[in-house]
Amino acid sequence: MQPWPVRFKRWTTILRCDYRGDGFGVRNRSLGFMTDPAFARAWDESVRLNAEVWRNFKTGVPDVRWRAHTCCWAARHALSIEGDFVEFGVNTGLLSVTVCNFLDFAKLDRKFWLFDTYAGIPVDRLIGEERGIAEMYNKRHYSDCYELAKRNFAPFPNAHLVQGILPESIDDAKIEKVAYLAIDLNNATAEKLSIEKIWPKLSKGAIIVLDDYAFSAHELQYAMWNDFAASVGQSVLTMPTGQGVIVV
Repeated sequence: MQPWPVRFKRWTTILRCDYRGDGFGVRNRSLGFMTDPAFARAWDESVRLNAEVWRNFKTGVPDVRWRAHTCCWAARHALSIEGDFVEFGVNTGLLSVTVCNFLDFAKLDRKFWLFDTYAGIPVDRLIGEERGIAEMYNKRHYSDCYELAKRNFAPFPNAHLVQGILPESIDDAKIEKVAYLAIDLNNATAEKLSIEKIWPKLSKGAIIVLDDYAFSAHELQYAMWNDFAASVGQSVLTMPTGQGVIVV
């Protein structure tokens, strides 16, 4: 075993990251996507629009640029596939507003269906640990944000906010095919019901981005998504951001 001073010096070297945010850090990586003009403009605009909802948090808008980059990559890929864009769990749209600006979505012949209660996580169907986590999230992070979300997506007339409880609210949208799907419902119960309902509409080659997949407080979602992916002959790519990615 090395003496403590040597080990401590080595650890402080490891901590000197090229990027640190969203609960992780990296060294010796190319981070060109963060300064790419199109992405940087899209992210900065989303931060500006979403700053209001984060004003009560000391850290301000969270630095989830790497998550946003994952979504933008998947969304750009979807342009070569038949179908609309869908997000389950939007809140005020930090990630999807970035996607819309990045792709200049208003000019596309696509629709972006944005599903949420816009007032927090419904808890009536949840029990045990999931219900406790949802109630905590509702208290700490969520409030009625429908009007703010409408404002954020106003520049994109082909982005449609669908207010309601999933999976039933899927019936309120005229969706035939899906090329891009992002899911951020913060509980396994709603995510499982929603993916089972939307799965037949996913185009071959569509990408699903799971926002909560690999976070330590979301083990139930991690297990559920692994089981679901295996049941349809797929697997989940684990991202250092905590996201999961499935290619249909």
